[in-house]
Amino acid sequence: MERLRHLYIRAFRDYAEQARRLQSLIAHPHPNKAAIDAALLDLEIARLNYNTSRDILAAALLRSPVFISSSRSKADRVRAVASLRWEVAGRPEGTADEDWFRAEEIVSSAA
Repeated sequence: MERLRHLYIRAFRDYAEQARRLQSLIAHPHPNKAAIDAALLDLEIARLNYNTSRDILAAALLRSPVFISSSRSKADRVRAVASLRWEVAGRPEGTADEDWFRAEEIVSSAA
Protein backbone atom coordinates (compact mmCIF):
# COMPACT_ATOMS: atom_id res chain seq x y z
CA MET A 1 0.00 0.00 0.00
CA GLU A 2 2.84 2.35 0.86
CA ARG A 3 4.46 1.85 -2.54
CA LEU A 4 1.17 2.61 -4.29
CA ARG A 5 0.75 5.74 -2.20
CA HIS A 6 4.23 6.96 -3.20
CA LEU A 7 3.55 6.26 -6.88
CA TYR A 8 0.30 8.21 -6.64
CA ILE A 9 2.00 11.19 -4.97
CA ARG A 10 4.82 11.17 -7.53
CA ALA A 11 2.31 11.05 -10.41
CA PHE A 12 0.31 13.92 -8.92
CA ARG A 13 3.41 16.05 -8.48
CA ASP A 14 4.52 15.37 -12.04
CA TYR A 15 1.06 16.26 -13.36
CA ALA A 16 1.06 19.52 -11.38
CA GLU A 17 4.58 20.35 -12.60
CA GLN A 18 3.61 19.75 -16.22
CA ALA A 19 0.56 22.00 -15.78
CA ARG A 20 2.75 24.77 -14.31
CA ARG A 21 5.20 24.37 -17.19
CA LEU A 22 2.41 24.74 -19.74
CA GLN A 23 1.00 27.78 -17.95
CA SER A 24 4.42 29.39 -17.99
CA LEU A 25 4.80 28.80 -21.73
CA ILE A 26 1.34 30.18 -22.46
CA ALA A 27 1.95 33.27 -20.31
CA HIS A 28 5.09 34.18 -22.28
CA PRO A 29 4.64 37.38 -24.35
CA HIS A 30 5.66 35.50 -27.53
CA PRO A 31 4.53 31.88 -27.06
CA ASN A 32 6.50 29.19 -28.85
CA LYS A 33 3.87 26.96 -30.47
CA ALA A 34 6.19 23.96 -30.80
CA ALA A 35 7.14 24.19 -27.12
CA ILE A 36 3.46 24.49 -26.18
CA ASP A 37 2.60 21.41 -28.27
CA ALA A 38 5.41 19.48 -26.56
CA ALA A 39 4.19 20.67 -23.14
CA LEU A 40 0.63 19.63 -24.00
CA LEU A 41 1.88 16.15 -24.87
CA ASP A 42 3.85 15.96 -21.62
CA LEU A 43 0.79 17.15 -19.69
CA GLU A 44 -1.43 14.53 -21.33
CA ILE A 45 1.07 11.77 -20.51
CA ALA A 46 1.28 13.01 -16.91
CA ARG A 47 -2.54 13.12 -16.70
CA LEU A 48 -2.82 9.52 -17.89
CA ASN A 49 -0.13 8.40 -15.42
CA TYR A 50 -1.86 10.26 -12.59
CA ASN A 51 -5.27 8.77 -13.42
CA THR A 52 -3.79 5.28 -13.62
CA SER A 53 -1.94 5.57 -10.29
CA ARG A 54 -5.08 7.05 -8.66
CA ASP A 55 -7.23 4.18 -9.91
CA ILE A 56 -4.72 1.53 -8.79
CA LEU A 57 -4.51 3.07 -5.30
CA ALA A 58 -8.30 3.30 -5.07
CA ALA A 59 -8.68 -0.35 -6.09
CA ALA A 60 -6.14 -1.40 -3.45
CA LEU A 61 -7.94 0.64 -0.81
CA LEU A 62 -11.27 -0.92 -1.75
CA ARG A 63 -9.77 -4.40 -1.27
CA SER A 64 -8.82 -3.34 2.25
CA PRO A 65 -10.60 -5.12 5.12
CA VAL A 66 -12.31 -1.81 5.90
CA PHE A 67 -14.45 -2.17 2.80
CA ILE A 68 -14.79 -5.95 2.53
CA SER A 69 -16.58 -7.06 5.70
CA SER A 70 -19.86 -5.52 6.81
CA SER A 71 -20.47 -7.98 9.65
CA ARG A 72 -17.80 -6.48 11.90
CA SER A 73 -18.63 -4.58 15.07
CA LYS A 74 -18.65 -0.79 15.03
CA ALA A 75 -15.43 -0.72 17.08
CA ASP A 76 -13.76 -3.05 14.57
CA ARG A 77 -14.84 -0.84 11.67
CA VAL A 78 -13.59 2.30 13.48
CA ARG A 79 -10.27 0.58 14.19
CA ALA A 80 -9.94 -0.48 10.54
CA VAL A 81 -10.80 3.01 9.21
CA ALA A 82 -8.40 4.66 11.67
CA SER A 83 -5.66 2.24 10.65
CA LEU A 84 -6.29 2.90 6.98
CA ARG A 85 -6.17 6.69 7.52
CA TRP A 86 -2.86 6.29 9.35
CA GLU A 87 -1.46 4.02 6.62
CA VAL A 88 -2.48 6.34 3.77
CA ALA A 89 -1.01 9.35 5.60
CA GLY A 90 2.37 7.62 5.69
CA ARG A 91 2.23 6.25 9.25
CA PRO A 92 2.92 9.55 11.03
CA GLU A 93 3.71 9.58 14.73
CA GLY A 94 1.24 11.09 17.19
CA THR A 95 -1.95 10.97 15.12
CA ALA A 96 -3.70 8.03 16.79
CA ASP A 97 -6.31 10.13 18.61
CA GLU A 98 -7.09 12.25 15.57
CA ASP A 99 -7.29 9.15 13.34
CA TRP A 100 -9.58 7.41 15.82
CA PHE A 101 -11.97 10.35 16.28
CA ARG A 102 -12.18 10.99 12.54
CA ALA A 103 -12.77 7.26 11.93
CA GLU A 104 -15.62 7.33 14.46
CA GLU A 105 -17.15 10.26 12.58
CA ILE A 106 -16.79 8.46 9.25
CA VAL A 107 -18.30 5.18 10.49
CA SER A 108 -21.17 7.00 12.26
CA SER A 109 -21.91 9.18 9.24
CA ALA A 110 -22.02 6.17 6.96
CA ALA A 111 -24.49 4.29 9.19
